[in-house]
Amino acid sequence: MTATQSPPSPFWRRSPVFGLVIWLFVLPLALASLGAWQMQRATAMVEAQSASRDGLTKTLGEVRQIAAEDPAASLRFQGDGRGVSIFTASEAVGRIETALTSLETDLVVARARVLLAWVAIGGSLVVMAAAGLGLLAARIAGWRARRSRDQLIQSFGRLRIVLPILMAAVVLGFGAALFCATAFEAVSLWFWERVSGNEVKLAGAGIVLAGLAAYGAVMAIVSLRKVFDLFTPQPIEVLARTVGEDEAPGLWRFVRELATRQNAPVPDTIIVGLTEGFFVTEGLVHVQPEDRLIEGRTLHLPAPHLELLDTAEVSAIIGHELAHFTGDDTRYSRKFTPIYATLWRSLEALHGASRGAIVVQPATRLGFHAIGQFDVAVAHWSRLREFEADRAGSLFSKPAGAASALIRSSILEPAVSLVLERAFQTPEGDDDDLVAAAARLASEEGLPDPSARLEDRQPHPTDSHPPTSQRIEALGVSLDETVLAHATRRPVPGLPSFGRKAFANWDATCRALSLDFLTRARGAQAQYRASLETAAAAVGSEALVLHDNAKPMVWVMGIASGFFAIMGLGVVLAAAQIGFGRDEAAQALIGAVGAAGFLGFAAIAIVSHRRSRAPLFVLTPDRLETSRFVDPIAWTDIAQYQVYANQRFALQLFLHEDAPLPVRRGFWFYSKVNRRRRTVTIDAFGVKGMKPDAFSELIGRYLEAAYARRELVAATQ
Repeated sequence: MTATQSPPSPFWRRSPVFGLVIWLFVLPLALASLGAWQMQRATAMVEAQSASRDGLTKTLGEVRQIAAEDPAASLRFQGDGRGVSIFTASEAVGRIETALTSLETDLVVARARVLLAWVAIGGSLVVMAAAGLGLLAARIAGWRARRSRDQLIQSFGRLRIVLPILMAAVVLGFGAALFCATAFEAVSLWFWERVSGNEVKLAGAGIVLAGLAAYGAVMAIVSLRKVFDLFTPQPIEVLARTVGEDEAPGLWRFVRELATRQNAPVPDTIIVGLTEGFFVTEGLVHVQPEDRLIEGRTLHLPAPHLELLDTAEVSAIIGHELAHFTGDDTRYSRKFTPIYATLWRSLEALHGASRGAIVVQPATRLGFHAIGQFDVAVAHWSRLREFEADRAGSLFSKPAGAASALIRSSILEPAVSLVLERAFQTPEGDDDDLVAAAARLASEEGLPDPSARLEDRQPHPTDSHPPTSQRIEALGVSLDETVLAHATRRPVPGLPSFGRKAFANWDATCRALSLDFLTRARGAQAQYRASLETAAAAVGSEALVLHDNAKPMVWVMGIASGFFAIMGLGVVLAAAQIGFGRDEAAQALIGAVGAAGFLGFAAIAIVSHRRSRAPLFVLTPDRLETSRFVDPIAWTDIAQYQVYANQRFALQLFLHEDAPLPVRRGFWFYSKVNRRRRTVTIDAFGVKGMKPDAFSELIGRYLEAAYARRELVAATQ
């Protein structure tokens, strides 16, 4: 079997710079050019309206003078291509005053169009200016960030102040320019009888685009708040428990000794959990289920690792983490890392939430590009700081112990994840100590070959780590049999673990953490089951019958049939009156065409009517029946579906690989089965009494209900 390589995509799709230039400069420049053209047209309109007003004002003065002398005097007025109109002087005064009032209103609208054009130009220029400043600031900040860690923090601090302002300017400028440019054309409808053909077309397009621009303007206002909130760091959410000195006197003593030996501050809080790795942070931590918000220096320890790592390995890892509290790492960890990670998440959330809102696209692209300038510097300094922390941690356990800790903590992940996954799926099990369960699994089945996990990166909620292989290489340790054997050892029964020696009641701590995890799992499972029950109950137990919406087609075919009947009868009954009195061949030909058209379209109308009386679909909780196919289709045989309603109405079903394919009943031109793609297409005129969107939602509801019932049945077995 040979693999085929797809052709490379065009460069404009592969190059982020191309998209950046298009959104931040080309489109605003096009809007500015459109605004300049609109300004020219609007200015000409104002000049023409002003000239007409001045001329009409002068005429009104003359007519008033005539009317004062002889109100009944007849005055002749030359119309605009509509001949000559004759009015009395007094009547002409009223008409001219009315026309002048209307012209004054037109002049106000014309001047408003000038303002719209100016805003379109100004908004576009604001976008380009803000984009240029943003790109320049990001370039300078990224260049400075690569010089030193201090420069990284300072440059990022300045950019985080400037960037939201520039992004807001881009959002407002682009939204205002787009809205005003389209509103300008929509306002052209006011002068519908006085514009050129091209402007009439633009006005029609402006009606459609004005709605889109209004939506974009609303999205811009809503998004502004998100833009200014981008840099607010969010607390780290962890499922863990705070550990005081009375609960773990040995642990606190151990951590204090390590902190003293490497001249590092002691953590303010130590928390222990099941689902996260070793990490320290100086940001906010929200601990569940205690619902406690922790500030200051926090050290998080994973209980399964405290059970399965020896003292030297734990010493190396905690020493590594405490090293992040010393020197520049403190500022880096507190002022940069959590904010940088939060910024990425916020930008991605803003981009996802505003997908489809065109006015937000330039701003998000500017934000992603600006932050992307720091990626190289962040990766460089993060790599160096992890190497430095590894060396600091290895001072208390020797490099071989630090290497063993890195390897063992990475290969423990599969066993711990498997135990937690099983417990999450079946939280009502008998095992109330998941830490002991992970230790038993590692003891019974052993640990995997570490060679497959040397390129893994240690997990961290806000930071990144180099691959394990690079960290071991930086320690100067060769992976010989001694190091690998120690890292992959099985737990020794009866030998007290680090956790048991460090905690006053290690078993109680592990059971409490396990209970927290199982309680959350039970809640999640109960919520999931409730959602399944809701989905299963969303459809009735009785069959739902849907008919083909053939009535419009029957009427069209009936009218066409009647037209051909009239044409044929007209030739027969009124041949002389329509000029075919002596041409028998023409009479025969037209009569034959009329008869054939009448019979053909009538037959289509009759067949469509008869077929529409039979059910098109019969929906039951278990299956979908259709008059187009002999075999019903089980809902659980359908992987996905699509409703088409463009040129023709059709329901297309994508079946699973092991699902049987139905057999077509009779001949249907569009209803068919594609065996290679495993699709079933059911063609119709439509569903009677139901719009395509409502029908698609109905099919989706039945599909979800069937799968939900299947999962509920499987859960009870």
